[in-house]
Amino acid sequence: MAAFTYVARDHSGKLVEGDVTAASPADAARMIRNEGRFVVRIAPKGRAGAKAAAKSPAGPAAAKASPGTSKKYRSDDVIFFTNQLAVMIETGVSMSEALEACRHDGNSPRFAEALDDIIQRVEGGSEFSAALAEHPKVFPVLYVSLIRASEASGMMAPILRRLAEHLTAQRDMKKKIKGAVTYPIVMFVFAIGVTIFLLTFVLPKFTAIYAGREDKLPVATRTLLGFTDLLMAYGLYVLGVLLAGLGGLFYYLRTPQGRLVFENIKLKTPLLGRMYHKAYLARSLRTLGTMIQSGVSMLDSVRLTSGVCGSRQYEAMWTQVGERLETGKQLSEALSDYPCVPRAVNKMLSAGERSGQLGPVMERVAIFCETELNTAIKTLTSLIEPAIVMFLGVVVGGLVLALLLPIFTISKAMH
Repeated sequence: MAAFTYVARDHSGKLVEGDVTAASPADAARMIRNEGRFVVRIAPKGRAGAKAAAKSPAGPAAAKASPGTSKKYRSDDVIFFTNQLAVMIETGVSMSEALEACRHDGNSPRFAEALDDIIQRVEGGSEFSAALAEHPKVFPVLYVSLIRASEASGMMAPILRRLAEHLTAQRDMKKKIKGAVTYPIVMFVFAIGVTIFLLTFVLPKFTAIYAGREDKLPVATRTLLGFTDLLMAYGLYVLGVLLAGLGGLFYYLRTPQGRLVFENIKLKTPLLGRMYHKAYLARSLRTLGTMIQSGVSMLDSVRLTSGVCGSRQYEAMWTQVGERLETGKQLSEALSDYPCVPRAVNKMLSAGERSGQLGPVMERVAIFCETELNTAIKTLTSLIEPAIVMFLGVVVGGLVLALLLPIFTISKAMH
């Protein structure tokens, strides 16, 4: 038998600590759960005090940058980790054991590096939320805030499940939007590539055929041949200017002013703007609903939503909404002046406030907005496909017609 010191939450969510004697940490965790307490941390007695360690890692080590904080991670890693952790916690496994079980070969090297550091911190006495906060590139503020709320309420497993559903919905939404935007860009680049190929490799072969007959060629053909000669002579210079322009544009879009300009263009573009508005609204409402149902206060939920909505315009809106809430207004009342929030959505939120079911209603509204987003994406795709086909037909067909028309003209003249 060995002595263990532990930190746990009682049925009211209060943090308690104590000592227990058991054959193993698993047996100690089982004994604590049998008393109706949720295990936060268990360690052999004699390590750093549980209460002091539960607050944050002490000493210089805490000030060091945690591994991988400057790297990006796959969203699938976090989603799978959250789902697996929820199952482990539901079955009564202690946090330390659950985190150890999440170590497997399926994790990407970058995520595995972060997970190893989190396990080390938790075993060293840090609370789970504090360990997650050391990796903001992997676990954003929203994630850490929900875990902190679950530690305070003792509802770790349900909140983990809700968080996994939220992350999955966000990932699927991003994939749909990226697919809707990428398709026309790829087709447009393909059309430009075909045009350049025709101008630089096909047209020069016709120059020899039409040599000496330039005055008899149609205007379209003469113009096309002249443009080809210009492209062959100065093509490298044009390419250099284009690459320099694209590089400058890319650098500008990475600046705060550039991102703001690009976002305004996205939101005001016909068809695409409507899709992005729905995406930002759905993301905001789902985040807000998840936070409220997890026990986070309304003001904190709105503040966190403003930071993760993904849009400067919507961030400003939620910041203003938070200020209105501080004056005593209801959420639906604070949102009533914004045209980007449909009246039907605001009425549903108002009904949720009157019934005391704002969190569930907000998630249903988010699902409604996501359904509208899917419809907007399908509409956009259905309109873009014929437009691209028409563009390719006009460009390629025009080039081919300009090339072949003189052949028929010359052949007719010879007869």
